[in-house]
This record gives sequence, structure tokens and C-alpha cells, in this order.
Amino acid sequence: MTGIIFPEMPESIRQATLRYTVDAGQLAGLEAGGIVLPESLENAVLKRQVEFAAGRFCAREALQQLGCESRATLAIGQHRAPLWPAGYLGSISHGDGLAIAVVTTAKAWRGLGIDIERILTNAAAEPLVEHLMTAAELAVGNAAGQPLARWLSLVFSAKESLFKALYPFVGRYFDFLDAEVCELQEQQSCLTLRLVTTLSPSCVKGSLYCVRYSYFSNNVATLCLL
Repeated sequence: MTGIIFPEMPESIRQATLRYTVDAGQLAGLEAGGIVLPESLENAVLKRQVEFAAGRFCAREALQQLGCESRATLAIGQHRAPLWPAGYLGSISHGDGLAIAVVTTAKAWRGLGIDIERILTNAAAEPLVEHLMTAAELAVGNAAGQPLARWLSLVFSAKESLFKALYPFVGRYFDFLDAEVCELQEQQSCLTLRLVTTLSPSCVKGSLYCVRYSYFSNNVATLCLL
């Protein structure tokens, strides 16, 4: 296990993290600990298998912290979303050798989403700008003196977390440009995103969502709580 990514988490939420390496020994160790790969991943590349197993390991650890007794590996649902035990909800992310899961109870929160991303290089970021951000979002980053690659990585991750949190209410993929960052609060380490499109009866145009963020090493993690 590794350190806590989001300090001062609400008491009703648990998080678990794991540093992993992409090798057969890592996968064997996770499987020996009770993590079971689904049939759909039996022929997947090793990287995908290890990432899945590490994420499910974290999910199980976080669930146990909340008192869930099941040690079963979470199955894969529609659009690859994890299927959480009745009464619980959560989110998993992995990347750059780190897996993380956050879990809560359905009584405490309506939804949550988490994402980890490696900070992009300038060369990788520039072609993605028009697909991930609006001119208004660029202006928010520029006003705060944010370097383009760092800002794009943060916005991308925040929108990924928002998607995961809203997915149970929307039930489909939606576009990165369906939500727009309208405010950056650096002292509180959070962004405010506004829907620019109505996605479902409960997720309507103009709805605002707060997304926390945390930088570590050359990565950024974001967390959306509903």
C-alpha cells in the first residue's frame, strides 16, 4: 500500500491505494490474495490484467474499511463500470503504477468518481486542447498562470471523475465538452464544473459540481463527490 492521496476525506468515505509494477509476479501476488480475473480478461495484455487486479484489490480494501464482509472481486458492468455490492458505491482508477479506489455507502452520498492521470507533455497536450477544453476553460487556466500541459491534464482528469460520478444517473458516455470548468479555487484545491448540456432529467444544463484535485510526483488525481 502507499500513502493517502486525498487528506481530510469525509469520515463516510474510505480510500485505498496500491503501488504496482506490470509484471507476472505482481499479477500472481494479487491473484494469490484472492483477486480473480474475469473471463473477458483472460487473454488481455499483462498491463490490463495487472491494472484490473490492482484496482479491484484497492476496492476490496476500501470496502472492508467500511465493514463490507464480501471478499469477492467486483465484476465488470456496462461500459466497464465496476458492480458494487448492494448499499455501497465507489470508483476506481489506475495509471502510472498507482491504483486507487474510493468507496462510500449509498446512504451517505449519491455518487462519486475518482481519476488519476500522468501530467502530459506540451507536445502531447497541444493537439488535444480543442477536443477537451473550450476557450473559456483556457482563459480560466491562463488567468491562474497554469502551464498548458498541467492545466489540460487537470481538466481532463476532472472531467473523467465527473463522468464516473454522473454515470449512474446518465447511463451512457458523454463528451468532454458537455461540461466546462467555470472556476478554479487553488487554495481549496478544487475546480467547479458546469454542465453545458442536459444529460438526463437529474443532470441538467447549468448544474454545478465541485471536483477536488491533488498533485503528486508527475501525476494529478481528481475526486468528484455528489
